[in-house]
Amino acid sequence: MQYAISLEATQDLDEILDYFLSRNIEAGEKFIREFNKKCEYLTSFPNIGRSYANLDPNLRGISLDNYIIFIVFMKISL
Repeated sequence: MQYAISLEATQDLDEILDYFLSRNIEAGEKFIREFNKKCEYLTSFPNIGRSYANLDPNLRGISLDNYIIFIVFMKISL
């Protein structure tokens, strides 16, 4: 399974990384490593994390530091 990051999420990540990079480059690098690791993990275990069905029936979330990575799984036909 593969994952894609939405434009909105990419913009959020850019802002988060700008914050880290202006204060602590090592923390920013660690954050992005952990983010990528969690995304890879989610491709193997799509039902982990908390359900946010009250917002969207397909929405789940998993925490990373003080943030929540929101996930929507979609089937794509090739």
